[in-house]
Amino acid sequence: MTDRATIDFDVLSSSREFAEFSIIINNLTGLAMAINTPGVTKTHANFEKIKGNPICKLIRSTQEGKARCEACDRRFHFKAADARRPLRYKCHAGFVDMAIPIVVQGNHVATISCGQVLTAPHGRLEEKRLLKRLEWLDIPEERIRKAYYKATFLPEKTIRHVMSLQSIFARQLCESAHRLRELSARLEREDIRRAREYMGKNFRNGGMQLSEVAQHADLSPAHFCIVFRKTTGMHYSRHLQDLRVCEARRLLSETEKSISEICHACGFNSLTHFNRVFRGIEHCSPSQYRNKPRP
Repeated sequence: MTDRATIDFDVLSSSREFAEFSIIINNLTGLAMAINTPGVTKTHANFEKIKGNPICKLIRSTQEGKARCEACDRRFHFKAADARRPLRYKCHAGFVDMAIPIVVQGNHVATISCGQVLTAPHGRLEEKRLLKRLEWLDIPEERIRKAYYKATFLPEKTIRHVMSLQSIFARQLCESAHRLRELSARLEREDIRRAREYMGKNFRNGGMQLSEVAQHADLSPAHFCIVFRKTTGMHYSRHLQDLRVCEARRLLSETEKSISEICHACGFNSLTHFNRVFRGIEHCSPSQYRNKPRP
C-alpha cells in the first residue's frame, strides 16, 4: 500500500460514517460488515457492536479455518479490485459474501466486505450439506448445528439490495477520501512535494540516488529521510518501491514484456530484489500476479 492509501484506510476505517453504517446494516439484515486493506492484511469492524455469522466465528477460531477464510477473501478481493466493481461470491464454506472496492483517483485503497449469509433457508438437508463441507473442521458437529440455526438467511432479492446499498456507501467513502487527499496535498511541505514529483518522473532510472532526490528538496540526505518519513508516514525507500511496483503491475497486466524486462524497466537492478520487493507488497510473485484470472 502507498502512503496515501494507508492514510485513506486509517481515516476511513475509523470514521463515524463507517461505524454508523455498519451497525445499521447489521441491525437491518444481521450481516457483518468490515473494511479491509488491499490484500486483506488489515481488517477493521465494529466487532463489539455487531453480530456476525456464528459458524464463521467457529471456523475462524481454528488456525486452519482462519487461513482458509483469509485466502478466500484475498482471492476475491483482488478480483473485485482488478475489475473496479462490486463482486458477489460464494466463500469456501458455502456462504454468500460481497466485496466492494474503494478506489480513489485510480488507486485501490480499501475493500468493504459484507455477507456470511446462507444461500438457502434453514433445513435438515442444508444442515447436512454444511456439515459435509466442514468435515475438515475440528469442532464437534453439535456446536456447528447450533451455530447453523443462528446464522442469517436472506432472500436473493434482499441480498441484491444490500449489495446496492454497499456500493452507494462505497462511493460516498471515495468522495470523502478524495477530499482528504486534496487537503493533504495543499498542506504538504513544498520541499517534499518537489522531491515526490522528481521521484514520480525518474523512478524508472535504476541509478537514481537518494542524494539527488534530497537535492531537489534542498535538504541533506539524512535530514531529507527524517522529514520525508515525518511528512508522509513512510520511509523514502518504501515510497520508491511502491512507485516501481505500481508500474510493474501495469506492465504485467497490459504488456507481454518478460519479467526480466519489466524488472529493469521499473528501475530495479536485480531480478532477485525485484521478486522480493514485489512479493512483499503484493503477496505474490510477478509471474503469479500476471497469471491471476481476470474477471
